Amino acid sequence: MSEAKVALITGAGRGIGRDIALRMSREGYACGLIARTKSQLDETAELIRAAGGQAVVTPTDVSKRDQVAAAVATVERELGPIAVLINNAGAYLRKPFAEITEEDFDFQLKVNCYGPFFCTQAVVGGMAERGAGTIIFVLGSETRGGPAQYAAYNASKVAQRAVAESVAYEFMHRGVHAVALDVDGAVGLPRVTDAAHDEDPDHFVSTEAICSEIVHVINQPKNAWTFAVDLRSFYQWRPRVAAKKKA
Repeated sequence: MSEAKVALITGAGRGIGRDIALRMSREGYACGLIARTKSQLDETAELIRAAGGQAVVTPTDVSKRDQVAAAVATVERELGPIAVLINNAGAYLRKPFAEITEEDFDFQLKVNCYGPFFCTQAVVGGMAERGAGTIIFVLGSETRGGPAQYAAYNASKVAQRAVAESVAYEFMHRGVHAVALDVDGAVGLPRVTDAAHDEDPDHFVSTEAICSEIVHVINQPKNAWTFAVDLRSFYQWRPRVAAKKKA
């Protein structure tokens, strides 16, 4: 991995982001933790420190450029140059198309597109100057064609992927590895598996698999860099069989 072992993880207060932060710490990274809720970040940090790792808590709304800049400055001052950025923070909205308000649509774009844009913009210049770094955009199946009632969310995720690809074309040749990590399908978090009583928990994408893929792409040599990764759960490959009509 990069010589400067510092990672910045957004949305690190719970769920996937917390598991990513814990895994990055086990891989030897000092972790900068970003999310809006300080109490959740503190819990993640305590777990990291209890295992012997380093963590800096920076409560931040990623949709605010000034807050992102301040968080990055704090992490780099306390831990060192950021070698890995994992854009995981996101907002999720399920709502009928005709009921989506301008505020709804704007919020999805601000968190899911502006957020990764601001975070990436804050670190990519330094990475390019050092000729090394990894930026990972955690996406979802909505970047290819989302389901009904997710128009605002879908649009924001498509926009985020476009940002990721632009970063790749502009900075890959300068030593910055940009990755669009597309998690296609439900993740096996307790709130998901508990609701799917009849489904094997192993049929969903595990956070362990997501973390392992992140570590894998960080470790890739420059002569074999991956840009787009598609992780699909066993559940996503089930046959789509139309229901039988009643006689």
